[in-house]
Amino acid sequence: MGIIQRQSLKSSIISYIGVGIGIVSTMVIYPKALEILGLFRSLFDASVLIGIVVMMGSSVSAVRFFPRYQDPATGHGGLLTWLLMISGAGFLIFLIAFPFLQDWMVAYIFTEDNLKYADMVVYIIPLTLLLALINLLSRYISNFRLITVPAALEQLSIKISLPLIVLAYLQGWLTVEGVVICIVLSFAFAAFGMVYYLMHLGELKLARPLIIKDKPALKEYSWYAWYGILSGVGSQVAFRIDGLMVFTMIKSEAAGVYAISWALSDIIIKPMRMLGNIAGPMLAQKIEDNKIDEVKTIYQKSSLNMTIIGIGLFFLIWTVLPYIFNLMSNPEVMRQGTYVVFFLGLAQVFDMMTGVNGEIISYSKYYRFTLYLTLFLAGTNILANYLLIPMYGLAGSALATCLSMFLFNVIKLAFIKLKFGFQPFTSRHLPVIAFVLGAWLISRALPEADANVINLFYKSAVFTTLYGGAIWWFHISPDINHWVDLGWKKGLSLLGKGKS
Repeated sequence: MGIIQRQSLKSSIISYIGVGIGIVSTMVIYPKALEILGLFRSLFDASVLIGIVVMMGSSVSAVRFFPRYQDPATGHGGLLTWLLMISGAGFLIFLIAFPFLQDWMVAYIFTEDNLKYADMVVYIIPLTLLLALINLLSRYISNFRLITVPAALEQLSIKISLPLIVLAYLQGWLTVEGVVICIVLSFAFAAFGMVYYLMHLGELKLARPLIIKDKPALKEYSWYAWYGILSGVGSQVAFRIDGLMVFTMIKSEAAGVYAISWALSDIIIKPMRMLGNIAGPMLAQKIEDNKIDEVKTIYQKSSLNMTIIGIGLFFLIWTVLPYIFNLMSNPEVMRQGTYVVFFLGLAQVFDMMTGVNGEIISYSKYYRFTLYLTLFLAGTNILANYLLIPMYGLAGSALATCLSMFLFNVIKLAFIKLKFGFQPFTSRHLPVIAFVLGAWLISRALPEADANVINLFYKSAVFTTLYGGAIWWFHISPDINHWVDLGWKKGLSLLGKGKS
């Protein structure tokens, strides 16, 4: 777990730098341009969804097949060349089909309320290309146990550029189309950064693909690629369709509120994404080598560490959420997102508590099960959104996603227990729940100051001290204690150097 710890910690730090920028932007800038934010989320979500089809399974295959072809002497069997060829062919097909799909996309994404933005649909083309390339190269680079730089490019480029772009729009320096063009350019920067980093590593090796002459491997790749496409689309529909449906079923301003609330809840899941990126290649190798005991160890450690972090972040956000909304320029509007944060945050917590269950299934011989389950849940989530949005508005969409995520993970837990004979939870999980509830109740009971800023910082500090202190004092997670102790020593070392 040493590599997993180091890379996850570094990338999480990068991610939370982005979170810090995002929180300031969310509180100060985005509430003033909710329609623009809603437009961005809709174009982004649509491009991600289309990009999964365009890549034709190359992203998941980059990790699944790398252990088989790993050999610097042959350029890793030309696997990167093959993945780029497949993705390029997929994008070319999309480019040819776009004129025929354009009217359908406009009709689906835009309603009478936001039809004035319909011309922006053409920018789905470059966004799809860039997001697909970023996703593919990020996955491929993770095979070398390196995710920090890709995380910085993926997370920070848009986190830094988007608030600046929105500010320029609010000042009248950019039109709506100018905003979208600048967003495309920010993703272009991240994509070219990935290419440069791969060159820097000496791993941009475009050798002749060996898989072309390996008919059994080619057949296996074809089946796995289809799985990647269908499960990827299903995952997006199951867990990201909510924002797009809010945009189409309510109005663009509501989509902006939803996007901001989603961003607050998304803070919780970021360490899990980083863990999945670095643990995925290791799990693929362990499963390939049939080292099931080591898979179990990674599974249980990931569950404990992510439970501690996820549930702590959830209750921290829930403790200070009223003060965050009060500090925004339009608190009455933003309070509509209170239970969006709650339900989406709850979904993230349970996803983290169940550890790397998706990666274990996806890189095993049972990968088709994830496909069937994901497609089933995609249909369930769409139906739940259609039923719950008219009843409960924004909170209904978040509740639909929460129920889908809960069901998704419960079934995966049961499947892994049935097929592999182990589950992620240990006795160490119980005190975590007790500590977090105790810290939350104490923080909630504390008297409030007159200023929201004071409440925000002092209640955050009390909760973090009580909860984090208890986790560290009782050595619930050796990994987290190691991180804290290492950080403390490095901090003291830096202070010592500064004094000298």
